[in-house]
Amino acid sequence: MEALQALKSRLVDIRLEVQREEGEIETLLFFFNQPATEFEIKRLPIRTPEDMMHFLKMHNGARLFVHPAYGGGIQLFSVDEIIEYRDVWECPDRFIPIGTGMDGEWIVCEIVNEHENYIWVGEFLTYEDDMEKLPMDYIRWLDYLIVAQGAHFWDWFRR
Repeated sequence: MEALQALKSRLVDIRLEVQREEGEIETLLFFFNQPATEFEIKRLPIRTPEDMMHFLKMHNGARLFVHPAYGGGIQLFSVDEIIEYRDVWECPDRFIPIGTGMDGEWIVCEIVNEHENYIWVGEFLTYEDDMEKLPMDYIRWLDYLIVAQGAHFWDWFRR
C-alpha cells in the first residue's frame, strides 16, 4: 500500500494535479471513507484477500481521480457495497466486486486460493472470458492504478 500512502501524502485539500493520457493536466479529487469496523470486516466473504481487507480497514471505500465538474473517477467499494454488488452482478462464489471504473466498468477480484487472486475488468463481466482477466492481484492493480494516475492502464494492452 506504499503507492496509496504516497498518493495521500501528495493531496492538498483532497486535490491532486495529474497528467491524463492525452497530455492534459487536471486537478482531480480524492475521497476516502472512514475505516471499516471489525463487525463490517467479518461480513466479507470468507476468502477475501488480506490486501483488500487491509485497504478496507484503512478506508471503507473510496472515490479516486474524480473530476470536480464532471464527476466520474474510480470507485472502490465499501463492505456494504461489496455485499450489495455481489448479488446485483450475480458474482460466482470465487468473485468479489471491488468497484467501478471511470466509465462504469465492473471491477472484481477472483479468489483462486488464499495466496492467489486476479482482477477482472469489463463492461458486463461473463466471469468466463479470460480477456477480462488481468495478470495481477488486488494490491498490484491498485498500485498500478495510482502510478498510472487513474488511467485504465489495462486497456493499453487490449487495443
